Amino acid sequence: MTEERLADRVAEEVLRRLESAGPAALLVGDRPPDALGYHLTAAPPYEAVLIGSLTASELLSFADGRVLEALLRGLPVYLYEGGLRYRAHAATANRSLWARITAAERALRQWGVRFYGADGGRTLITAARARQLLARGGTPPAGALLTPLARELLEGGTRS
Repeated sequence: MTEERLADRVAEEVLRRLESAGPAALLVGDRPPDALGYHLTAAPPYEAVLIGSLTASELLSFADGRVLEALLRGLPVYLYEGGLRYRAHAATANRSLWARITAAERALRQWGVRFYGADGGRTLITAARARQLLARGGTPPAGALLTPLARELLEGGTRS
């Protein structure tokens, strides 16, 4: 293994461990590929909510009390768009049903749920990505969503 590859692997492991030690987020649904710098949990206390997946039925009758409580408390709520598998049926779905589904998605956005991670989704900057940007002297793209720790890192509050 070359020194460069070893250094990359060590850096990846350090970033992974830093993320797993980050603030807690309640996981709702399936685990998404990116935990956004949060340590995922199934019980309180938590500082954010991460919705990894929703079925069409869950979306149309959305009533997850934990998510609603988090929104009422002003906690960040993120929804991984890759976990919205019903979107694969956009071309074949009944138009009236599809209109209700898109209206339900709009309602979640209006409530403050931050969609991320799939086609058409806004770029999400996690703590790990913020550290990479800082190391390269880069800045996040316009319109990017920043996790709280990423925002703190990029604003210069912490350089860990």
